[in-house]
Amino acid sequence: MRTFIAALAGAAALLPALVRATTAQPDPTDAAAPVPAVSVPSALADYQPYRDQKAPPWQELNRAVTSAPGKPGMSHGQMPAGGAGAADNVHGSHHEESAK
Repeated sequence: MRTFIAALAGAAALLPALVRATTAQPDPTDAAAPVPAVSVPSALADYQPYRDQKAPPWQELNRAVTSAPGKPGMSHGQMPAGGAGAADNVHGSHHEESAK
């Protein structure tokens, strides 16, 4: 413990000498004060312009979407009419009753 305190005391004694060893900053009000050179990299140094990729014509894209093989779809002509889904639709049955 004594060596630790001695080391702290020695460092405290050297501290004023270390503070004076730093370089003094020039006076900010002096117009003739030397200014260090600043090197700032450009924000656009690594910029690569966007390049459109070759896309197929819209007719080919439409054909690929409308006739996808292996994916059966349901067109409006194939919608169920009065099947099992009709029993779940109870909204229409309320309007069919006559008012008394």
